[in-house]
Amino acid sequence: MRAWHVVPVLAVVMAIGACESDDPSPAAPTAVRGISLTAELNAETGAVVLPADRFTETFAEMDTLSTGAAVAISRCAAAEGVTFVPPRLLTDPIYASEQYYGPWTRAQAERFGFVRPMSQADLVANGIVAGGESTDSGSHPNADLTDEDWTVIDACNEEPEATQLTAALRHVGPWYAELDAVSDAVFDDAEAKDAARDLDACFAEEGLGSAPDGSPGLPRGADASVIDEQQVQLALTTVDCKEQTNFTARVAAVEARLQAPIVVKYADELVRKRAEIDEALLAARAFVDRE
Repeated sequence: MRAWHVVPVLAVVMAIGACESDDPSPAAPTAVRGISLTAELNAETGAVVLPADRFTETFAEMDTLSTGAAVAISRCAAAEGVTFVPPRLLTDPIYASEQYYGPWTRAQAERFGFVRPMSQADLVANGIVAGGESTDSGSHPNADLTDEDWTVIDACNEEPEATQLTAALRHVGPWYAELDAVSDAVFDDAEAKDAARDLDACFAEEGLGSAPDGSPGLPRGADASVIDEQQVQLALTTVDCKEQTNFTARVAAVEARLQAPIVVKYADELVRKRAEIDEALLAARAFVDRE
């Protein structure tokens, strides 16, 4: 090729390169205020942490706040001559474990099948497994409180020491609805649809059908209210397919990506809410520790 033929070609290439460099696609943010906007999966604990989760209370923190508020109320009531027994703080680490479109770890599948992970006491209380504990209302420590007693307790519930803790548990703000909308729309995303198709293909290879109601992540026959050998085996096969297709990580990455713009948009409000939660937790732990 002659040299004069080369010049126009180079000019075109340089022009294209210049256009591309002048209008780059914006990279999705990976953090806001130093807080990660990516999904984090912990197979050991069973936790699935999405961007918005880092600004809201965990189950353990929610329990600490509600228990601390109950202790504050009990002390207020005691000053009025009413004995109100607050609940005990839950300490079972199983509450860090969560299903994400069904069980996603072998530990969850082996212990719970398709049932949401919970303590043995809660499995009994919810009628999922049999237990020897009495469910008679008379055994409840507050069963004998009178209407007058409850009037006192209700008034104590409005005292500042209790309201600081209960207020931290309130989810008020437009971002909550926007995040709920994201959760509802995850499988409208092409990448999530691909993950679901791959999982369904694995189910088919294992001789399983997909959930008849279209619930993503679940095979036909999954029952969230029963733990037995059949359900456990079905759950284990489900987890095997999720591991083979990387289903859980792929879908969590999609939800994190969809949450990220909302978290960035409301970063100031979310940071303030997290600070409110942290301050309330200090007060709640002080109440619980003195109990």
